[in-house]
Amino acid sequence: MFLTFFNPLIILISSLLYGLSFSINTYFLDDFNHSLGISWIFLPAGLRLLLTLIFASSGAIGIAISSILIGIFFYFEGLVLGIGAGIISGLAPFLARYLAFKGMDLKTNLDTLNGPKLINCILIYSLISPLLHQALFTALNPDNPFLENLGVMIIGDLIGTVIVVYVAKLIIFRIKNRSTIS
Repeated sequence: MFLTFFNPLIILISSLLYGLSFSINTYFLDDFNHSLGISWIFLPAGLRLLLTLIFASSGAIGIAISSILIGIFFYFEGLVLGIGAGIISGLAPFLARYLAFKGMDLKTNLDTLNGPKLINCILIYSLISPLLHQALFTALNPDNPFLENLGVMIIGDLIGTVIVVYVAKLIIFRIKNRSTIS
């Protein structure tokens, strides 16, 4: 499933959008940081899920590329941590997408994605991503306060994802209403 379709333009757009969202989050929400890489409100988490719901593997690859570059050049000191965190950033929402599509009978065009299914998808993602990230951080640094960081990361990813996904849903709703009125 992961190797079914790659679109270089979508990969580039996803990578740029994710990098931009990370910059915006850092600039405006830096006061909500709990520790390095962990924030009480993390808007890029929502974009991760949104991009992979819409663009599948191409979105996930774009996120991973951007996240690896951010991790290596701006965030983490270790190359392994930067690459690992970047891969998880693209893999986690794709895994959540896979589980949601499999368990909730979603279609690739997202026609059957209603409110309860969207909330379930957000919850699945908001657990998977922090769990995978904290497992990596703890494997590379056994002194990492796993449970504390996991809790904050779940909350931050959940809040950020709800904000981004529902803002996107509102924008889509308004665009659809304008086209029906015209």
